[in-house]
Amino acid sequence: MQCNSSHSSAFTIKTVPCVPQNVDAHVDCDAGFMSVSWELSEGATSYTATAEGSNVQQCSANDTLCEITDLYCGETYTITVHAQDDSCDSAENPSVTMKTVSCIPQNLDVQLDCNTNDASVSWTHTKGAVSYSATAEGSDGDTVSCDTANRECQINDLHCGQMYNLTVTALDGVCDSSQSSKFEFSSAPCAPQYIYTNLDCDTKSTSVSWEKSDGAVWYVTTAEGQDGHITMCNTTETHCHFLDLHCSQTYFITVKAMDGYCQSINTSIFETETVPCPPQNVQADCEIVTAFVTWEPSNRTVSYTATAEGSDGHTATCTTSETNCLIPDLHCSQIYNIAVVAFGENCSSFQGSSCEIRTAPCAPDEIIANVDCNSNRVEVSWGRSNGAMSYDITAEGSDGHTHSHNATETRYEMLDLHCGQSYNITVTTLSYSRNGISSTSVQIQTAPCTPENLTAELNCDSNAVSFSWDDTDGAKLYTVTARDSQQVAALFNTSDTKAQIPHLQCGEFYTISVLAMDNICKSPQSAVVNVHAVPCNPQNVDVRLDCNLNTALVSWDYSKGALWYTAITEGPNGNIQSCRTSETSCRTPMLLCGQLYSVYVIASDSTCNQSQSSIVEIQTAPCSPQNVSAYLDCTTQTTSVLWEQSDGAMFYTAIAEGMEGDRYPCNATETNCEITDLPCGQIYSITILAMDENCTSLPSPAFEIQTVILCYKLKHPAVNPIDTDQSSY
Repeated sequence: MQCNSSHSSAFTIKTVPCVPQNVDAHVDCDAGFMSVSWELSEGATSYTATAEGSNVQQCSANDTLCEITDLYCGETYTITVHAQDDSCDSAENPSVTMKTVSCIPQNLDVQLDCNTNDASVSWTHTKGAVSYSATAEGSDGDTVSCDTANRECQINDLHCGQMYNLTVTALDGVCDSSQSSKFEFSSAPCAPQYIYTNLDCDTKSTSVSWEKSDGAVWYVTTAEGQDGHITMCNTTETHCHFLDLHCSQTYFITVKAMDGYCQSINTSIFETETVPCPPQNVQADCEIVTAFVTWEPSNRTVSYTATAEGSDGHTATCTTSETNCLIPDLHCSQIYNIAVVAFGENCSSFQGSSCEIRTAPCAPDEIIANVDCNSNRVEVSWGRSNGAMSYDITAEGSDGHTHSHNATETRYEMLDLHCGQSYNITVTTLSYSRNGISSTSVQIQTAPCTPENLTAELNCDSNAVSFSWDDTDGAKLYTVTARDSQQVAALFNTSDTKAQIPHLQCGEFYTISVLAMDNICKSPQSAVVNVHAVPCNPQNVDVRLDCNLNTALVSWDYSKGALWYTAITEGPNGNIQSCRTSETSCRTPMLLCGQLYSVYVIASDSTCNQSQSSIVEIQTAPCSPQNVSAYLDCTTQTTSVLWEQSDGAMFYTAIAEGMEGDRYPCNATETNCEITDLPCGQIYSITILAMDENCTSLPSPAFEIQTVILCYKLKHPAVNPIDTDQSSY
């Protein structure tokens, strides 16, 4: 109780190793194992880490780290670590919970929507996964994905015609590396591009070609016509050949790429036209050497060509966009086969139905026409034409006149052709169908027409006749003939329709006619026109004056051609007197006294009065003196007589005549004279006579004067007795 013994010999004992502390666990997502770590435990020589879940797995280590493998995916494990020595194990440390990597998604499946090229991706539930990420990577490098917490998702906008590798990764918040194996699928094939059609005009078939489409295994080509006809072609190539398309149709061509599951989408529609159908119901009417061809229309046709092939090998065509045309210039006397081909934009149709025509007989040749100038009769002859049944002879004149006749012979006379015309004569062959071909025309000229409306006009001044006539059909030259009473006075040619004959023989009667000529024939003479030349001038004009009446008797010789005459007396003051007669003398009206007149005679006919004789002068009787006065000189018993000058007077005689008839004259060359020795106490009448070499004028008006009864000598002689009143005597 009071002492302790000394120590016994020592016995060493080792306590249980300490519990490991700070245990930590990490999952290697790529390798799939769990790495466990802890701190060193006192007394421990080794350690054991235990993962307990659906299964239990352990790892041992001499240090503070070990790796637990063969854990199940998608599990939650409780991790414990205990230390060990040679004798004891420590107590377990507090446990640590750790999830392993999610399981890899399995049973991947893809449902492709061929119309949209979208893929619906699905898989089975994956243990441990919280969400998923599905990724599709195409052969062209295109990558698309979708994320979901479900077991399916939609991948959109896939590229056409691509092979895609699909992987699904399970996501658990610890590791995102649980990727499924690749699932391979194809997107829908791409639509064919660059579609071309080619129409084979020889075989009338249509070939379609296109570029190779990604993803295509084979192709389906569909041709659908507007008439409802549908035909298809399947091929693994990139072209297709259609032999059964309907003619004259527009076809809509589609080419789809196929891969066994999908067909391409967004397929283009290509439009093409087939060759035109052959024209049907071809008919032709022959008109001489032309064929009018008709046919039924063919759809999708741009133009038609009708071809006529003759029995002599000749071929003629016409081309039109209508359903008829005229084939010209066929050979005569031939059988032609006529067919029509339709042409589209690129190709022609097969030849359609055909028909036959026969052209008209060939035209006659060697046509000869002769004209009879006298009768205008034309004789026509020609060579016989093979196949002709009869002939139509036609003459067309330049004036529009037409003569025609049908004959079976090769000779014919035409009697009614118009004069002066150029006629084109043709001979037309006729067959049973009355179609004919006209020969080359032969031109003839009928004899000129007779000139008409010949008129003549005489120029009275120049005694020349001008005449004219209407232009005559067919005339190149005219011959004018003028005949007088004795012979042909004029004969000449002219190309004009008027002429003149100068210097006609005065008083002559002319007959004028005209005929027309061409290079060969003459016309008959025209109707004549008569012309009287200007009458000849009157000759030997003689004038005799009647002094008492102061008129002139004019006479002359007969003038050839005159119908009447006019004798004209013309005074110096323009005073003109005339007389007209059909005889060779006439008396003029009273002329003015004391005038010198020019006398001439004009011969006239119904047209002219220009034929004038030479002039003869005549002096008319002097005029009666006027204004007579007288003065008595009582001293000398002399009477002075005065008067005015009288026209035409050469001298005068004054006469004082008394009551008893006694006469006392005085003569003078002037206008006064004196009468002497008049007895006294008488009344005298004084008159004056004017005289020339041939005539005496009429007496002047009388002037009365009375001589004095007694005469006394004035006491104052300076006073003039005449001025003194008689009462002073």
